[in-house]
Amino acid sequence: METPTMNMQGTDTAQGQPRNAMAPDSGRLKRFGRDEDGALIVFSLFLFVLMSMLGGLAIDLMHYEKIRTEMSQTLDRCVLSAASLTQSLDPQGVVEDCVDKAGMAEYLSSVTVDEGLNFREVSARASADTQPFFVHMLGIEDLFAHASSTAEQRISNVEVSLVLDISGSMAGSRINNLRPAAREFIDTVLASSDPGRVTISIVPYAGHVNLGEPLESQFNVTENHTASYCIDLPPSTYGSISLSQTTPFTHAGHFDPYYSAMAPTLHFCSPRTVNTVLPLNDNATVLKAKINGLVAEGNTSIDIGMKWGSLLLDPGAQPIIEGLIGRGTVNAGYAGRPLNPAVNDVLKIVVLMTDGENTTEYRLKPGYDSGLSNVWRRNSNGALSLYHEPRSGTTKFFRLSDGKWYTTPDGGTTGATRLTYPELWAQASVSWVAMNIYSRALHGSTTSGQNTWFNTFVSAESADKNNRLQTVCNAAKAAGITVFGIGFEAPSGGRTQVRNCATSTAHYFDAKGLSITTAFRAIASQISLLRLTQ
Repeated sequence: METPTMNMQGTDTAQGQPRNAMAPDSGRLKRFGRDEDGALIVFSLFLFVLMSMLGGLAIDLMHYEKIRTEMSQTLDRCVLSAASLTQSLDPQGVVEDCVDKAGMAEYLSSVTVDEGLNFREVSARASADTQPFFVHMLGIEDLFAHASSTAEQRISNVEVSLVLDISGSMAGSRINNLRPAAREFIDTVLASSDPGRVTISIVPYAGHVNLGEPLESQFNVTENHTASYCIDLPPSTYGSISLSQTTPFTHAGHFDPYYSAMAPTLHFCSPRTVNTVLPLNDNATVLKAKINGLVAEGNTSIDIGMKWGSLLLDPGAQPIIEGLIGRGTVNAGYAGRPLNPAVNDVLKIVVLMTDGENTTEYRLKPGYDSGLSNVWRRNSNGALSLYHEPRSGTTKFFRLSDGKWYTTPDGGTTGATRLTYPELWAQASVSWVAMNIYSRALHGSTTSGQNTWFNTFVSAESADKNNRLQTVCNAAKAAGITVFGIGFEAPSGGRTQVRNCATSTAHYFDAKGLSITTAFRAIASQISLLRLTQ
Protein backbone atom coordinates (compact mmCIF):
# COMPACT_ATOMS: atom_id res chain seq x y z
CA MET A 1 0.00 0.00 0.00
CA GLU A 2 1.44 3.34 -1.00
CA THR A 3 1.42 6.21 1.27
CA PRO A 4 -0.16 9.30 -0.32
CA THR A 5 2.18 12.32 -0.77
CA MET A 6 1.53 16.01 -1.63
CA ASN A 7 3.54 17.42 -4.54
CA MET A 8 4.25 21.04 -5.09
CA GLN A 9 1.11 21.48 -7.18
CA GLY A 10 -1.10 20.02 -4.50
CA THR A 11 -1.89 16.75 -6.42
CA ASP A 12 -3.00 13.72 -4.52
CA THR A 13 -0.70 11.13 -6.10
CA ALA A 14 -2.63 8.33 -4.61
CA GLN A 15 -5.92 9.39 -6.09
CA GLY A 16 -4.42 11.23 -9.00
CA GLN A 17 -6.62 14.24 -8.34
CA PRO A 18 -5.17 17.72 -7.90
CA ARG A 19 -6.46 19.88 -5.01
CA ASN A 20 -5.69 23.24 -3.28
CA ALA A 21 -4.04 22.58 0.05
CA MET A 22 -5.35 25.88 1.43
CA ALA A 23 -8.81 25.56 0.22
CA PRO A 24 -10.36 25.00 3.62
CA ASP A 25 -8.99 28.43 4.91
CA SER A 26 -9.24 30.53 1.74
CA GLY A 27 -12.88 31.16 2.05
CA ARG A 28 -12.61 32.30 5.57
CA LEU A 29 -9.87 34.76 4.65
CA LYS A 30 -11.90 36.18 1.87
CA ARG A 31 -14.84 36.57 4.09
CA PHE A 32 -12.62 38.23 6.76
CA GLY A 33 -11.25 40.66 4.17
CA ARG A 34 -14.68 41.62 3.03
CA ASP A 35 -15.77 42.09 6.65
CA GLU A 36 -12.74 44.43 7.56
CA ASP A 37 -12.66 46.63 4.45
CA GLY A 38 -15.04 49.22 5.96
CA ALA A 39 -13.23 49.36 9.29
CA LEU A 40 -9.86 50.06 7.64
CA ILE A 41 -11.30 52.83 5.58
CA VAL A 42 -12.78 54.46 8.68
CA PHE A 43 -9.53 54.00 10.56
CA SER A 44 -7.52 55.43 7.67
CA LEU A 45 -9.85 58.38 7.40
CA PHE A 46 -9.52 58.96 11.14
CA LEU A 47 -5.74 58.92 10.89
CA PHE A 48 -5.87 61.36 7.95
CA VAL A 49 -8.14 63.76 9.77
CA LEU A 50 -6.04 63.52 12.91
CA MET A 51 -2.83 64.20 10.99
CA SER A 52 -4.50 67.06 9.16
CA MET A 53 -5.68 68.56 12.43
CA LEU A 54 -2.23 68.23 13.96
CA GLY A 55 -0.62 69.78 10.90
CA GLY A 56 -3.23 72.53 10.83
CA LEU A 57 -2.74 73.15 14.56
CA ALA A 58 0.98 73.51 13.94
CA ILE A 59 0.27 76.03 11.18
CA ASP A 60 -2.07 77.99 13.43
CA LEU A 61 0.47 78.00 16.24
CA MET A 62 3.26 79.10 13.91
CA HIS A 63 1.05 81.96 12.71
CA TYR A 64 0.21 82.83 16.31
CA GLU A 65 3.87 82.90 17.34
CA LYS A 66 4.82 84.99 14.29
CA ILE A 67 2.28 87.68 15.17
CA ARG A 68 3.15 87.57 18.87
CA THR A 69 6.86 87.93 18.16
CA GLU A 70 6.32 90.82 15.78
CA MET A 71 4.09 92.59 18.29
CA SER A 72 6.56 92.03 21.12
CA GLN A 73 9.53 93.30 19.13
CA THR A 74 7.56 96.32 17.95
CA LEU A 75 6.45 97.21 21.47
CA ASP A 76 10.00 96.80 22.79
CA ARG A 77 11.32 99.16 20.17
CA CYS A 78 8.55 101.73 20.62
CA VAL A 79 8.56 101.92 24.42
CA LEU A 80 12.34 102.21 24.51
CA SER A 81 12.12 105.21 22.24
CA ALA A 82 9.32 106.78 24.25
CA ALA A 83 10.96 106.19 27.64
CA SER A 84 14.15 108.02 26.79
CA LEU A 85 14.50 111.15 28.91
CA THR A 86 15.92 112.91 25.86
CA GLN A 87 12.63 112.30 24.06
CA SER A 88 10.80 115.65 24.07
CA LEU A 89 7.59 114.43 22.41
CA ASP A 90 4.57 113.04 24.25
CA PRO A 91 5.56 109.46 25.23
CA GLN A 92 2.12 107.99 24.50
CA GLY A 93 2.07 109.66 21.11
CA VAL A 94 5.54 108.30 20.37
CA VAL A 95 4.39 104.72 21.08
CA GLU A 96 1.18 105.09 19.07
CA ASP A 97 2.99 106.58 16.08
CA CYS A 98 5.73 103.95 16.25
CA VAL A 99 3.24 101.06 16.36
CA ASP A 100 1.24 102.60 13.55
CA LYS A 101 4.31 102.83 11.32
CA ALA A 102 4.90 99.11 11.98
CA GLY A 103 1.38 98.38 10.68
CA MET A 104 0.11 97.18 14.05
CA ALA A 105 -1.98 100.08 15.23
CA GLU A 106 -5.10 97.91 15.32
CA TYR A 107 -3.46 95.59 17.84
CA LEU A 108 -2.42 98.25 20.38
CA SER A 109 -4.69 98.03 23.40
CA SER A 110 -3.11 100.39 25.96
CA VAL A 111 -0.20 102.73 26.65
CA THR A 112 0.68 103.74 30.22
CA VAL A 113 3.13 106.50 31.07
CA ASP A 114 4.49 107.20 34.54
CA GLU A 115 7.05 109.97 34.65
CA GLY A 116 8.69 112.40 37.00
CA LEU A 117 11.51 114.85 36.89
CA ASN A 118 14.28 112.29 36.67
CA PHE A 119 12.46 109.19 35.43
CA ARG A 120 10.06 107.97 32.80
CA GLU A 121 8.39 104.57 32.60
CA VAL A 122 6.39 103.60 29.53
CA SER A 123 4.34 100.40 29.26
CA ALA A 124 2.37 99.17 26.29
CA ARG A 125 0.08 96.19 25.67
CA ALA A 126 -1.16 94.71 22.42
CA SER A 127 -3.53 91.89 21.53
CA ALA A 128 -4.36 90.35 18.15
CA ASP A 129 -6.87 87.69 17.09
CA THR A 130 -4.75 85.39 14.92
CA GLN A 131 -7.94 84.06 13.29
CA PRO A 132 -7.02 80.35 13.36
CA PHE A 133 -8.55 77.92 10.87
CA PHE A 134 -7.69 74.48 12.04
CA VAL A 135 -8.02 74.82 15.78
CA HIS A 136 -11.72 75.43 15.27
CA MET A 137 -11.90 71.66 14.81
CA LEU A 138 -10.87 71.35 18.45
CA GLY A 139 -13.65 73.64 19.55
CA ILE A 140 -11.37 76.67 19.98
CA GLU A 141 -13.11 79.66 18.47
CA ASP A 142 -10.45 82.34 19.14
CA LEU A 143 -6.69 82.32 19.49
CA PHE A 144 -5.39 85.71 20.72
CA ALA A 145 -1.73 86.64 20.73
CA HIS A 146 -0.79 88.98 23.58
CA ALA A 147 2.34 91.09 24.01
CA SER A 148 3.49 93.66 26.52
CA SER A 149 6.63 95.65 27.07
CA THR A 150 7.93 98.17 29.60
CA ALA A 151 10.90 100.49 29.37
CA GLU A 152 12.13 102.72 32.14
CA GLN A 153 14.90 105.27 32.44
CA ARG A 154 15.89 106.82 35.74
CA ILE A 155 18.72 109.17 36.62
CA SER A 156 20.28 108.69 40.02
CA ASN A 157 22.66 111.67 40.27
CA VAL A 158 20.99 114.96 41.09
CA GLU A 159 22.43 118.43 41.65
CA VAL A 160 20.14 121.12 43.01
CA SER A 161 20.54 124.86 43.53
CA LEU A 162 17.98 126.40 45.86
CA VAL A 163 17.96 130.09 44.89
CA LEU A 164 15.97 131.80 47.64
CA ASP A 165 14.77 135.37 47.95
CA ILE A 166 15.70 136.87 51.34
CA SER A 167 14.93 140.51 50.50
CA GLY A 168 13.34 142.77 53.08
CA SER A 169 9.79 141.97 51.95
CA MET A 170 10.37 138.34 53.00
CA ALA A 171 10.54 139.34 56.66
CA GLY A 172 7.87 138.03 58.99
CA SER A 173 5.36 135.42 57.87
CA ARG A 174 6.89 134.85 54.47
CA ILE A 175 10.30 133.72 55.63
CA ASN A 176 8.65 131.83 58.46
CA ASN A 177 6.61 129.91 55.88
CA LEU A 178 9.62 129.45 53.61
CA ARG A 179 11.77 127.78 56.25
CA PRO A 180 9.67 124.63 56.89
CA ALA A 181 8.87 124.30 53.19
CA ALA A 182 12.57 124.36 52.25
CA ARG A 183 13.47 122.02 55.13
CA GLU A 184 10.90 119.46 53.98
CA PHE A 185 12.22 119.75 50.43
CA ILE A 186 15.72 118.97 51.64
CA ASP A 187 14.56 115.96 53.67
CA THR A 188 12.52 114.56 50.78
CA VAL A 189 15.28 114.86 48.22
CA LEU A 190 17.99 113.44 50.45
CA ALA A 191 15.86 110.65 51.93
CA SER A 192 15.09 109.17 48.52
CA SER A 193 18.71 109.09 47.38
CA ASP A 194 21.69 106.87 47.84
CA PRO A 195 24.55 108.50 49.75
CA GLY A 196 26.79 110.55 47.51
CA ARG A 197 24.24 110.78 44.70
CA VAL A 198 22.77 114.20 45.41
CA THR A 199 24.11 117.63 46.24
CA ILE A 200 22.16 120.71 47.25
CA SER A 201 23.48 124.27 47.12
CA ILE A 202 21.69 127.09 48.88
CA VAL A 203 22.01 130.51 47.23
CA PRO A 204 20.29 133.24 49.26
CA TYR A 205 19.93 136.52 47.41
CA ALA A 206 18.63 139.99 48.14
CA GLY A 207 20.18 143.04 46.49
CA HIS A 208 23.31 140.95 46.02
CA VAL A 209 24.69 137.46 46.71
CA ASN A 210 27.23 137.18 49.50
CA LEU A 211 29.45 134.33 48.36
CA GLY A 212 31.39 133.96 51.58
CA GLU A 213 35.16 134.28 51.63
CA PRO A 214 36.03 130.69 50.51
CA LEU A 215 33.90 130.91 47.35
CA GLU A 216 34.87 134.50 46.56
CA SER A 217 38.55 133.55 46.87
CA GLN A 218 38.22 131.25 43.85
CA PHE A 219 37.96 134.28 41.57
CA ASN A 220 40.32 137.08 40.59
CA VAL A 221 39.05 139.70 43.01
CA THR A 222 41.05 142.36 44.84
CA GLU A 223 39.38 142.66 48.22
CA ASN A 224 38.75 146.18 49.46
CA HIS A 225 37.35 145.08 52.81
CA THR A 226 36.52 141.95 54.80
CA ALA A 227 32.95 142.73 55.80
CA SER A 228 31.25 140.84 52.96
CA TYR A 229 32.07 138.95 49.79
CA CYS A 230 29.92 140.04 46.87
CA ILE A 231 31.24 140.46 43.33
CA ASP A 232 29.92 143.10 40.92
CA LEU A 233 29.46 141.07 37.73
CA PRO A 234 29.57 142.78 34.31
CA PRO A 235 26.41 142.39 32.16
CA SER A 236 28.41 140.26 29.69
CA THR A 237 28.73 137.45 32.23
CA TYR A 238 24.99 136.70 32.11
CA GLY A 239 25.21 135.17 28.64
CA SER A 240 26.36 131.83 30.04
CA ILE A 241 26.27 129.90 33.29
CA SER A 242 30.08 129.88 33.48
CA LEU A 243 32.35 132.42 35.13
CA SER A 244 36.08 132.98 34.59
CA GLN A 245 38.45 132.46 37.47
CA THR A 246 41.11 134.64 35.83
CA THR A 247 39.18 137.68 34.62
CA PRO A 248 39.50 140.53 37.16
CA PHE A 249 36.25 141.31 38.97
CA THR A 250 35.31 144.11 41.31
CA HIS A 251 34.75 143.41 44.97
CA ALA A 252 31.35 144.90 45.78
CA GLY A 253 31.58 147.69 48.32
CA HIS A 254 30.45 147.38 51.90
CA PHE A 255 28.03 150.30 51.90
CA ASP A 256 24.49 151.32 52.77
CA PRO A 257 22.98 153.34 49.93
CA TYR A 258 19.62 153.94 51.59
CA TYR A 259 19.72 155.03 55.21
CA SER A 260 19.34 158.77 55.76
CA ALA A 261 20.96 158.68 59.19
CA MET A 262 24.70 158.45 59.61
CA ALA A 263 25.12 154.92 60.89
CA PRO A 264 24.68 152.39 58.07
CA THR A 265 22.13 149.70 58.88
CA LEU A 266 21.27 148.06 55.57
CA HIS A 267 24.24 147.16 53.41
CA PHE A 268 23.60 146.33 49.80
CA CYS A 269 25.70 143.20 50.15
CA SER A 270 24.55 141.56 53.35
CA PRO A 271 27.48 141.11 55.73
CA ARG A 272 25.65 138.42 57.67
CA THR A 273 27.44 135.07 57.52
CA VAL A 274 24.07 133.32 57.84
CA ASN A 275 23.15 134.76 54.43
CA THR A 276 26.22 133.48 52.57
CA VAL A 277 26.12 130.79 49.88
CA LEU A 278 26.32 127.15 50.98
CA PRO A 279 27.77 125.18 48.03
CA LEU A 280 27.37 121.45 47.27
CA ASN A 281 26.26 119.81 50.47
CA ASP A 282 24.37 116.63 51.33
CA ASN A 283 24.18 116.97 55.10
CA ALA A 284 20.55 117.54 56.01
CA THR A 285 21.45 119.04 59.37
CA VAL A 286 23.82 121.58 57.84
CA LEU A 287 21.46 122.45 55.02
CA LYS A 288 18.48 122.95 57.29
CA ALA A 289 20.53 125.02 59.70
CA LYS A 290 21.37 127.32 56.82
CA ILE A 291 17.66 127.65 56.01
CA ASN A 292 16.81 128.35 59.64
CA GLY A 293 19.42 131.09 59.90
CA LEU A 294 18.41 133.15 56.88
CA VAL A 295 17.63 136.79 57.66
CA ALA A 296 15.48 138.92 55.34
CA GLU A 297 16.89 142.32 54.35
CA GLY A 298 17.62 144.48 51.34
CA ASN A 299 16.59 144.85 47.71
CA THR A 300 15.81 142.14 45.17
CA SER A 301 18.23 140.99 42.44
CA ILE A 302 16.76 137.80 40.98
CA ASP A 303 19.24 137.92 38.11
CA ILE A 304 22.26 137.76 40.42
CA GLY A 305 20.78 134.89 42.41
CA MET A 306 20.04 132.93 39.24
CA LYS A 307 23.55 133.52 37.91
CA TRP A 308 25.26 132.07 40.97
CA GLY A 309 22.76 129.23 41.33
CA SER A 310 23.42 128.19 37.72
CA LEU A 311 27.18 128.47 38.10
CA LEU A 312 27.14 125.89 40.90
CA LEU A 313 25.66 123.41 38.38
CA ASP A 314 28.14 124.17 35.60
CA PRO A 315 30.63 121.33 34.86
CA GLY A 316 33.11 124.11 34.05
CA ALA A 317 33.01 125.05 37.74
CA GLN A 318 34.83 121.84 38.76
CA PRO A 319 38.08 123.75 39.46
CA ILE A 320 36.10 126.09 41.73
CA ILE A 321 34.75 123.13 43.68
CA GLU A 322 38.24 121.63 43.86
CA GLY A 323 39.38 124.89 45.44
CA LEU A 324 36.52 124.73 47.94
CA ILE A 325 37.43 121.15 48.77
CA GLY A 326 40.95 122.38 49.49
CA ARG A 327 39.46 125.00 51.81
CA GLY A 328 37.36 122.37 53.59
CA THR A 329 34.13 124.01 52.45
CA VAL A 330 32.98 121.11 50.25
CA ASN A 331 33.26 117.41 51.07
CA ALA A 332 36.16 115.73 49.26
CA GLY A 333 33.76 113.07 48.03
CA TYR A 334 32.37 115.62 45.60
CA ALA A 335 35.54 116.01 43.59
CA GLY A 336 34.55 116.03 39.94
CA ARG A 337 31.34 117.93 40.62
CA PRO A 338 29.38 119.55 39.13
CA LEU A 339 29.05 116.45 36.97
CA ASN A 340 29.37 116.59 33.20
CA PRO A 341 26.13 115.31 31.58
CA ALA A 342 28.15 114.07 28.61
CA VAL A 343 29.95 111.64 30.92
CA ASN A 344 27.53 111.01 33.80
CA ASP A 345 23.79 110.64 34.04
CA VAL A 346 22.85 113.65 36.11
CA LEU A 347 19.82 115.81 36.65
CA LYS A 348 20.53 119.49 37.27
CA ILE A 349 17.84 121.60 38.89
CA VAL A 350 17.44 125.23 39.87
CA VAL A 351 14.55 126.09 42.18
CA LEU A 352 14.15 129.87 41.85
CA MET A 353 11.90 131.52 44.41
CA THR A 354 10.95 135.18 44.78
CA ASP A 355 8.35 137.20 46.61
CA GLY A 356 9.10 140.34 44.62
CA GLU A 357 10.61 141.60 41.40
CA ASN A 358 13.94 143.02 40.34
CA THR A 359 14.62 146.35 42.02
CA THR A 360 17.46 148.84 41.83
CA GLU A 361 20.97 147.45 42.01
CA TYR A 362 23.49 149.83 43.54
CA ARG A 363 27.22 149.71 42.89
CA LEU A 364 29.99 151.96 44.08
CA LYS A 365 31.55 153.59 41.08
CA PRO A 366 35.27 153.12 40.36
CA GLY A 367 37.30 155.48 42.47
CA TYR A 368 34.84 155.39 45.33
CA ASP A 369 35.18 151.75 46.31
CA SER A 370 38.82 151.80 47.36
CA GLY A 371 41.66 154.18 48.12
CA LEU A 372 41.68 157.36 50.18
CA SER A 373 38.58 159.48 50.47
CA ASN A 374 38.42 163.26 50.99
CA VAL A 375 36.86 162.85 54.43
CA TRP A 376 38.95 163.20 57.60
CA ARG A 377 37.99 161.97 61.05
CA ARG A 378 39.20 163.55 64.29
CA ASN A 379 40.97 160.91 66.38
CA SER A 380 39.64 162.12 69.71
CA ASN A 381 35.93 162.38 69.06
CA GLY A 382 35.29 161.21 65.49
CA ALA A 383 34.31 164.64 64.16
CA LEU A 384 34.38 164.72 60.35
CA SER A 385 35.78 167.20 57.88
CA LEU A 386 35.63 167.37 54.07
CA TYR A 387 38.65 168.36 51.99
CA HIS A 388 37.65 170.03 48.71
CA GLU A 389 40.62 170.79 46.48
CA PRO A 390 38.73 172.87 43.87
CA ARG A 391 37.86 175.49 46.49
CA SER A 392 39.84 178.66 46.02
CA GLY A 393 42.12 179.95 48.69
CA THR A 394 43.71 178.04 51.54
CA THR A 395 40.58 177.10 53.48
CA LYS A 396 39.81 173.80 51.84
CA PHE A 397 38.61 171.82 54.87
CA PHE A 398 34.90 171.98 55.78
CA ARG A 399 34.35 171.00 59.41
CA LEU A 400 30.95 169.50 60.14
CA SER A 401 31.18 170.52 63.78
CA ASP A 402 30.51 174.18 63.00
CA GLY A 403 29.87 174.25 59.23
CA LYS A 404 32.88 176.49 58.47
CA TRP A 405 35.94 176.21 56.21
CA TYR A 406 39.45 175.88 57.65
CA THR A 407 42.99 175.28 56.53
CA THR A 408 43.15 172.01 58.48
CA PRO A 409 40.65 169.27 59.36
CA ASP A 410 38.92 169.12 62.71
CA GLY A 411 41.66 168.13 65.16
CA GLY A 412 44.43 169.34 62.86
CA THR A 413 46.53 167.33 60.47
CA THR A 414 48.16 165.42 63.32
CA GLY A 415 45.00 164.91 65.32
CA ALA A 416 42.87 163.56 62.45
CA THR A 417 43.05 160.61 60.06
CA ARG A 418 42.13 160.58 56.39
CA LEU A 419 39.61 157.80 55.88
CA THR A 420 39.71 155.30 53.07
CA TYR A 421 36.47 154.89 51.15
CA PRO A 422 35.78 151.47 52.73
CA GLU A 423 36.28 153.07 56.14
CA LEU A 424 33.98 155.94 55.23
CA TRP A 425 31.18 153.68 53.99
CA ALA A 426 31.54 151.49 57.07
CA GLN A 427 30.90 154.58 59.20
CA ALA A 428 28.23 156.42 57.20
CA SER A 429 25.59 155.62 54.59
CA VAL A 430 26.00 157.00 51.08
CA SER A 431 22.80 159.05 51.39
CA TRP A 432 24.02 160.61 54.63
CA VAL A 433 27.46 161.45 53.20
CA ALA A 434 25.92 162.94 50.08
CA MET A 435 23.54 165.17 52.06
CA ASN A 436 25.33 165.99 55.31
CA ILE A 437 28.89 166.33 54.05
CA TYR A 438 29.02 167.13 50.34
CA SER A 439 25.67 168.81 49.78
CA ARG A 440 25.97 170.75 53.04
CA ALA A 441 29.48 171.95 52.27
CA LEU A 442 29.02 172.66 48.56
CA HIS A 443 25.30 173.13 47.92
CA GLY A 444 23.81 174.35 51.16
CA SER A 445 22.17 171.03 52.08
CA THR A 446 19.89 170.97 49.05
CA THR A 447 18.15 167.84 47.82
CA SER A 448 19.53 168.44 44.36
CA GLY A 449 23.01 168.60 45.84
CA GLN A 450 22.40 165.36 47.67
CA ASN A 451 21.19 163.66 44.46
CA THR A 452 24.20 164.97 42.55
CA TRP A 453 26.69 163.48 44.98
CA PHE A 454 24.73 160.28 45.54
CA ASN A 455 24.88 159.66 41.79
CA THR A 456 28.56 160.56 41.84
CA PHE A 457 29.32 157.83 44.32
CA VAL A 458 27.05 155.02 43.12
CA SER A 459 25.41 153.73 39.97
CA ALA A 460 21.80 152.65 40.15
CA GLU A 461 20.75 149.97 37.67
CA SER A 462 17.28 148.55 37.25
CA ALA A 463 16.14 148.66 33.63
CA ASP A 464 18.41 145.87 32.37
CA LYS A 465 18.01 143.47 35.26
CA ASN A 466 15.01 141.64 33.78
CA ASN A 467 16.91 141.19 30.52
CA ARG A 468 19.90 139.82 32.42
CA LEU A 469 17.64 137.42 34.27
CA GLN A 470 16.08 136.01 31.12
CA THR A 471 19.49 135.82 29.45
CA VAL A 472 20.99 133.68 32.19
CA CYS A 473 17.77 131.64 32.46
CA ASN A 474 17.97 130.80 28.75
CA ALA A 475 21.64 129.92 29.14
CA ALA A 476 20.79 127.60 32.03
CA LYS A 477 18.05 125.83 30.11
CA ALA A 478 20.30 125.51 27.05
CA ALA A 479 22.86 123.83 29.31
CA GLY A 480 20.30 121.17 30.28
CA ILE A 481 19.30 122.64 33.63
CA THR A 482 15.67 122.19 34.64
CA VAL A 483 14.38 125.43 36.14
CA PHE A 484 11.48 125.50 38.57
CA GLY A 485 10.01 128.86 39.51
CA ILE A 486 7.99 129.83 42.56
CA GLY A 487 6.24 133.19 42.80
CA PHE A 488 5.59 133.51 46.52
CA GLU A 489 3.00 136.22 46.99
CA ALA A 490 4.95 138.11 44.35
CA PRO A 491 3.68 141.07 42.30
CA SER A 492 2.69 140.59 38.68
CA GLY A 493 6.07 141.65 37.31
CA GLY A 494 7.97 139.22 39.49
CA ARG A 495 5.64 136.35 38.70
CA THR A 496 6.02 137.02 34.98
CA GLN A 497 9.80 137.05 35.13
CA VAL A 498 10.08 133.84 37.15
CA ARG A 499 7.43 132.11 35.03
CA ASN A 500 9.36 133.01 31.88
CA CYS A 501 12.54 131.74 33.48
CA ALA A 502 11.03 128.33 34.31
CA THR A 503 11.53 125.42 31.94
CA SER A 504 7.80 125.48 31.12
CA THR A 505 4.57 126.80 32.58
CA ALA A 506 4.20 123.40 34.25
CA HIS A 507 7.44 124.13 36.11
CA TYR A 508 6.09 127.34 37.63
CA PHE A 509 4.08 127.61 40.86
CA ASP A 510 2.12 130.47 42.37
CA ALA A 511 2.16 130.21 46.15
CA LYS A 512 0.56 132.06 49.00
CA GLY A 513 1.07 131.51 52.70
CA LEU A 514 1.47 127.89 53.64
CA SER A 515 0.92 126.76 50.04
CA ILE A 516 4.62 127.37 49.45
CA THR A 517 5.09 124.01 51.15
CA THR A 518 2.88 122.43 48.51
CA ALA A 519 5.00 123.99 45.76
CA PHE A 520 8.27 122.69 47.19
CA ARG A 521 6.65 119.33 47.88
CA ALA A 522 5.47 119.02 44.26
CA ILE A 523 9.00 119.68 43.03
CA ALA A 524 10.64 117.33 45.51
CA SER A 525 8.24 114.49 44.72
CA GLN A 526 9.50 114.43 41.14
CA ILE A 527 13.11 114.01 42.14
CA SER A 528 13.04 110.28 42.66
CA LEU A 529 16.59 109.11 43.09
CA LEU A 530 16.50 105.54 41.79
CA ARG A 531 18.75 103.53 39.53
CA LEU A 532 18.95 103.88 35.79
CA THR A 533 17.08 101.03 34.18
CA GLN A 534 15.95 100.50 30.65
